[in-house]
Amino acid sequence: MEEPEGDLAERLVRRFLLVCENPRTRARAVRLVEGSVADAGAGRRFYALVNRLVLLPVLRTSRVRTSAVRVEVVGAQLIGVAMLRYVLEVEPIASLDVDELVPLLAPPLRAALRGPAPVAPVAALPATAW
Repeated sequence: MEEPEGDLAERLVRRFLLVCENPRTRARAVRLVEGSVADAGAGRRFYALVNRLVLLPVLRTSRVRTSAVRVEVVGAQLIGVAMLRYVLEVEPIASLDVDELVPLLAPPLRAALRGPAPVAPVAALPATAW
């Protein structure tokens, strides 16, 4: 039986946040995210850390089939969250509890794993969105 993508998305987000907040890995992860702004090598090292500790272990235990491109999009979204939460400390993302953040972050990851969703035309967006 295949695991629903929603469960996978939530597991990916939760594992990622717990790795980033674990005292053993947090300092290294934050240094790599901070360094990636000025050094592409640091960014690649952080992405390798995300792959090794989050994406690959969760995907190996999952029965969800998805493309490498979709997995890369998920990784990019997680790295963006790390930048907002741990480096720029953007509120309220920086201070939300993991249990509050997981359900907010899982839907876009679910969409990335599943495929394109219908997109509202730009004209339909409120003017305040710009």
